[in-house]
Amino acid sequence: MLTRNQCLKILLVEDDLADATLIEDLLGSFSEAVFRLQTVTSLERGLACLEAEKFDAVLLDLSVSDGLGGSEDLAVLKARSPTVPVVVLTDSNDENTALSVLRSGAQDCLVKGRFQRTLLVRAIHYAIERQQVEEQLRQQAIRERLLGQMIEHIRSSIDAASILQSTVAEVRQFLKTDRVLIYRCQDWASQFDGEEQKGAIVAGDGLPDGYIENQNINAALAVSCFFLLESQSVQAIADVNAAALSGSCKELLADCEIAAVLSVPIWQSGDWETANQRLEGSIWDAEKNQYAAENYLSLPAVGKPHVQGKSAPDLERENRNNLWGMLTAYNCSETREWQQWEIDFLQHLANQVAIAIEQSQLYRQLAIANQKLQELATTDGLTGIANRRQFDRVLMLEWRRLAREELPVSLIMFDIDFFKLYNDFYGHLGGDDCLRQVAKAIASCTKRAGDLPARYGGEEFAIVLPNTSAEGANIVARKICDRIASLQLPHARSSIGSYVTVSCGIATAIPSAQQSPDILIRSADSALYQAKTEGKNRICHASKPESSAILM
Repeated sequence: MLTRNQCLKILLVEDDLADATLIEDLLGSFSEAVFRLQTVTSLERGLACLEAEKFDAVLLDLSVSDGLGGSEDLAVLKARSPTVPVVVLTDSNDENTALSVLRSGAQDCLVKGRFQRTLLVRAIHYAIERQQVEEQLRQQAIRERLLGQMIEHIRSSIDAASILQSTVAEVRQFLKTDRVLIYRCQDWASQFDGEEQKGAIVAGDGLPDGYIENQNINAALAVSCFFLLESQSVQAIADVNAAALSGSCKELLADCEIAAVLSVPIWQSGDWETANQRLEGSIWDAEKNQYAAENYLSLPAVGKPHVQGKSAPDLERENRNNLWGMLTAYNCSETREWQQWEIDFLQHLANQVAIAIEQSQLYRQLAIANQKLQELATTDGLTGIANRRQFDRVLMLEWRRLAREELPVSLIMFDIDFFKLYNDFYGHLGGDDCLRQVAKAIASCTKRAGDLPARYGGEEFAIVLPNTSAEGANIVARKICDRIASLQLPHARSSIGSYVTVSCGIATAIPSAQQSPDILIRSADSALYQAKTEGKNRICHASKPESSAILM
């Protein structure tokens, strides 16, 4: 706003000498130099003056000789200098003319010969003040729109690195400052993007080569972080040389080419660390119990835990805000008086960044947990291969796919011979070890990505072989039997040999959309039953009546 006795620089665009002289007299009849008036006789010269110098206001005659006439002259001037307030001077005492120029951007309209010095001075002052208010409102609308866009971008992304980098780039462009960066404080012990980082610049825009690795810069940033932590406030320094800083701090900032600095803290609540620990504990519990893992999938989101044996003040101290880092803007070549709206803007943005970081961290932990839980839900805990649930799901998917493509699918079912006797003799731990080694042998013989070895139940295993003929399945089955035989796992209670053997049943079919894959399972199971009743340690095909014994 205007200050008392402020000297205002006014541009008068007037080609009538008498009118120009009158206005010069009106504005020059002050004891103090309140106005500095510069007069030009054409619109073209007026536009040139506005480009070359800064004026507080323009007095524009709508009837200059080189003008377009009426409000069109005003439109040309406002297009070239939209923030300069304009008071129109006209010969016409016409209400429509006045309304037209006001709609075109003029702050006032005066009729020549009908105003005195007081009215002219008041019109100039009001024009300047209204234009300033309009410009402030316009800038505020721009800031709010930009802030809204940035917040929307932050909330729509879960990639912390992308959020931080786009934030510093947009802040630097909007504030028109030399450098903007986000620094992560060195006393934060959690993890960021999968690896522990302490005292590091995690995003920056306008930073020269080697800036991030510069030890002096990191030292200066660490000092700023300490200030934010101690003061619980922002750090806004308009002039580093004139600031109340220690000599070493000034030297450090000067070495980093920092003339003015604005830093706002990025806070995170202590609840995040507690929730993260609780989440990890839940995952560990789920690992110990496969069925608990299934139940955990339906649990609500992790909330603020209740800790027994601790009072409310204790919990409040534990959950107080922690300084994650700071959002910092620098001017390198010149000082800068930081405006309150700039501080508010960065603080609001830092709050949104803090939320985004916490969401990204939690999402990453949940993604890891979901992946782990998915593995637990589809993998047999003892053998490490697919479980029955995963077997059923994959067989159904392959059945439907191969039905559309009219291609065959084969199923091999294995059963360890005399496994109950093995368990009774070697104990359950020995039995578990036998199951693991057999499963490993089966998995090692299935190389294609689509093949699925699974534990079907107890000592029974199965392999889904998409797009595989009966001959191909027989080759795989023999290979697996040979591999198990090569292990030479002792079996003292087997009546057919000294080592562990398996019986195999094979079924092959071209799936049909009208049939269920259960028909394939029944066929393979029937072939397996035939192999066991005919003496075990052999392969039987559902499509062939004869069996094929495995010679040891």
